[in-house]
Amino acid sequence: MRRYLNVIAGFFFIVLLTACIGEDYDAGPPEIRLSVNEDVYSLKKANVNWKTEDKEFKNKVENPLTLASEQKEIKVSPNQSAELILLENKEDGGEYTNETIEVSLWQGDKKIELTSLTPNDHSFSFTNDPGHYVLVVEFSTKNGSSEYVGNIVLK
Repeated sequence: MRRYLNVIAGFFFIVLLTACIGEDYDAGPPEIRLSVNEDVYSLKKANVNWKTEDKEFKNKVENPLTLASEQKEIKVSPNQSAELILLENKEDGGEYTNETIEVSLWQGDKKIELTSLTPNDHSFSFTNDPGHYVLVVEFSTKNGSSEYVGNIVLK
């Protein structure tokens, strides 16, 4: 009888651990940094429409391109490779699953899509045309979306 109870307790423990490992963490929108040549820059959070079980995050920016142009310039070379760094939301922690990340550069009304990133690869390369650009990163999960902008100068 005691052996039978130990087997049941062991089975229950394994099921409990498996449920914790497979859990889909509920997190607020991340902070996103841009890494270029070992330098790391903060991107400015713009539009946010995000909801977790406990909280709702909303932010509306009328003109994200204007917001980006007000940020400190990030100087990069044409065709420069870069990587996005996702930092957990300080208040809510958690992990991101099944996210979609889209990166684009804007110059006036002209949009240049750099790439659609996968959860395992957050790297991309800038365009080869010098000039002033607005970097726009759109991050989406099942909880919603958040947008980040940066002021890019390609020289």
